Amino acid sequence: MTHLFTTELNSLTNDQRYSTIVDFARAQPNESNRHDFKSVWTNDALKAVAAFANTFGGLLIIGVEKNQHDIEAKIVGVTSPSELTTSIASAIATNISPTPSYDIMECHKPGETDKRFCVVRVRSGATLYLITKKDISPAWVRNADQTVRADAAQLRSLIDREARSIDLANEILVDRAHQIFEDMIIGFGYEDTPTWFAGPWQLSATHFKVALIAAERKWIGLDVRDENKFVTLIHDDYRRVRSNLGGIARDAANRSADFYEYRWYHKNLAYEGRWRITNQLDIAHATQVNDGTEWSLVDVVIYTILLLKLGASWWRTFNYFGDGILSAELNVRGLHLRRGKANQFMTIFNPGEGDFGMRSEVLVEHTQREESQAYAQINSATMLDDIPRIVTSIMNPLLRSLGHALVWSEFEDDVRVILQGQPR
Repeated sequence: MTHLFTTELNSLTNDQRYSTIVDFARAQPNESNRHDFKSVWTNDALKAVAAFANTFGGLLIIGVEKNQHDIEAKIVGVTSPSELTTSIASAIATNISPTPSYDIMECHKPGETDKRFCVVRVRSGATLYLITKKDISPAWVRNADQTVRADAAQLRSLIDREARSIDLANEILVDRAHQIFEDMIIGFGYEDTPTWFAGPWQLSATHFKVALIAAERKWIGLDVRDENKFVTLIHDDYRRVRSNLGGIARDAANRSADFYEYRWYHKNLAYEGRWRITNQLDIAHATQVNDGTEWSLVDVVIYTILLLKLGASWWRTFNYFGDGILSAELNVRGLHLRRGKANQFMTIFNPGEGDFGMRSEVLVEHTQREESQAYAQINSATMLDDIPRIVTSIMNPLLRSLGHALVWSEFEDDVRVILQGQPR
């Protein structure tokens, strides 16, 4: 029998998934501290997810009914003409903070596509996971076969556990980002040959590097199909990268046992970009940011927007719905900010689509330092629904570390305008 706790469920066929749920419900009809049945998704299901995350992890099976006096679990299914995964993932991400680590497997009853089932496999963590939905008690734990409110002692224990772990966890993720950044060196001055990526070249004194690092150590196997899909996603979002290929730009692949990297070089501008995915779901981008004397705030914003969009699509491919960090590193040694008409901030390269600037009032410019680093916490839902806030959240410390002062609401408004003009 397929093991519901450990098998890679999304690799199974629909009928195999359905049989796995039926076999499990018949073999273990009594709920436990590690699994629970719900006939439909409700607030009780939301509580169960938070409770599993706060205790030992577990399985929440949607579409199976088990009342207190039932001897057997009933395989009922959820009547729905469309998939359930998106709505369940959205409910978890918007109503539990932080988002617990989990994955979802969905199937339908063979021959009845409107009878749907989901298995939400929740992993425990060192964080305190709280329900933020109105009129629901925030803290829940699993006790035997029940989901119960955390009492004072349990809540104190969960708070202490979180305090011990959160700083260490963020430090580990930031270190992982910096290790990737150190390996993604940006150069210029390549010779115009088909092997430009092998050199000779000079190390660029300036760059922008940004990475999404998954909080959960979820290992994936990279193959050629994954690499091709990754490149397609890049070309869909970074429109100028795609449009310049075959003429004034070249591209090449770079790979190792644990990563794949797509490299791109605009020979007329001596302008390089690199995108990397790892077998731990990390995704990163490193690029040039200058035209010789100036750097573009707008380009940095667009690069951050596009990596968030790229990362959301990539994580969704591997059913990752958890938390992570967005880490950034900016070096503008010897450069000044590009401004245009009405003193607004302008693009230099503009990797996306559309003609954008940012109002002069979004930033108070001061004497500029050379380099800065920053990170912001993110999750799979905010990467889709709250990009302007995320971008502003990381740009604020990044720009302040350079000596500038960001004006939050105006900056976020301009990011929103730029986002609306990018490819979908």
